[in-house]
Amino acid sequence: MDNILPPPKRIPRKGRRIYENKESAQPLIDVQMAIRNTDEGSTQHQGNGFKEGFEVVVFERDASIDARLRDWFILLHWSMAILKELLPEHVFKSLPKSYCNPHLEFNEWDESMPFYSSLTGEILFRSPIPGSRRASRLRLRKVLADGVDIKWGKFLEQMILGKLSIKLVFKDCGETFDADYVLGTDGTSSKVRELLMGVEDAKPVPSGFSTASCVCKYRDANKVNAVRKAHSVCAFMIGSNNMAGCGISSVDDPRDVSTWETFWIKVWRGRSVSLQGQEAIEYATKDLAGICEPFRSALEWTPRDSACYVGEMNYWLPSPWETHDGRVTLAGDAAHPMLPFRGQGLQHAIIDVQKYAVALRRLRGTDSTINRKEIMLAYGADVVERGYKAVAQSLKEAENSLDINTVGQTLMFTQGHGRSV
Repeated sequence: MDNILPPPKRIPRKGRRIYENKESAQPLIDVQMAIRNTDEGSTQHQGNGFKEGFEVVVFERDASIDARLRDWFILLHWSMAILKELLPEHVFKSLPKSYCNPHLEFNEWDESMPFYSSLTGEILFRSPIPGSRRASRLRLRKVLADGVDIKWGKFLEQMILGKLSIKLVFKDCGETFDADYVLGTDGTSSKVRELLMGVEDAKPVPSGFSTASCVCKYRDANKVNAVRKAHSVCAFMIGSNNMAGCGISSVDDPRDVSTWETFWIKVWRGRSVSLQGQEAIEYATKDLAGICEPFRSALEWTPRDSACYVGEMNYWLPSPWETHDGRVTLAGDAAHPMLPFRGQGLQHAIIDVQKYAVALRRLRGTDSTINRKEIMLAYGADVVERGYKAVAQSLKEAENSLDINTVGQTLMFTQGHGRSV
């Protein structure tokens, strides 16, 4: 969209204008939001982040909600209760629309994750994850976009600090937007982080671990059932130089298993390479050494031209960033991009949003630069400390997962998928 955003009307003194910007690059918390505080006595649903009377506008790099073709499947678990607090009731009740298989009983088996031994093909250990739900990232985005004022096709170029606000400058059209507060949640290669820290200090670091992910439609009930037998949601194979996972990604007709979509994942130590489509399928399936059944077959059965992507995983160890007098900060993958082991990134992103909302409430009605800087520095210090530990844990988890001799040292084995930071 090329709409020019009008400058917001000045809010009376008892309310304060608050904006959150985000240039999208990664799953979920990569929406760019602008938030205006309404009268303190009123509470309005302004989207997916806050129920505190803040008027929210989202700046999004994508051209539309359907612009991205790639999907992957993320786990909501220990942050679910906090997510419920943050979301309007009707949005939270719509979450099942995003689940990979909302028709499950969600018993103790469904709410767990088994890890199979690469040597024996038997379950090595199983991680209980009570209350967990695996969701399609694309479908989850649509659920969370309900009621949010999103401005599409916005590429952030500059942020200019003024006396009373911070000006966002967007590429191409030269559009500007004056904001009181900016929250960068624009993913691993965050432009906001780059503007705050400089190109080199903000640059994501290649991890040395590559991943392939693929969504398949086998159109064969026997093949789907082979995947389903490993686990009703998602299972992993661990302990060889190739780690693999498979699961159910979409169930349109619970009575016709042949129509179900499945997915597989493969992780290995590897150089940087970026591929998609049939080229990615051939690259990912050429080396299946150490991959046991049914994971091997899940990869081998991949229909031609399935949606498949190969790339190296990147990370960034958080360090304090410039806040421009407390007007700008970071959250989610913009603040602590980590490897996806144990599914901690999304959970911490939700914690970030919770703590940011608390900071905004504390800033209501204050024009004090000192208060603003102190509150946002405290918010950032928590994100950096918590995020640094979580990123470091994800790197160690990757190392230990690819060697049968160190699998017993993984947090998945010793602590499960619960919160560890």
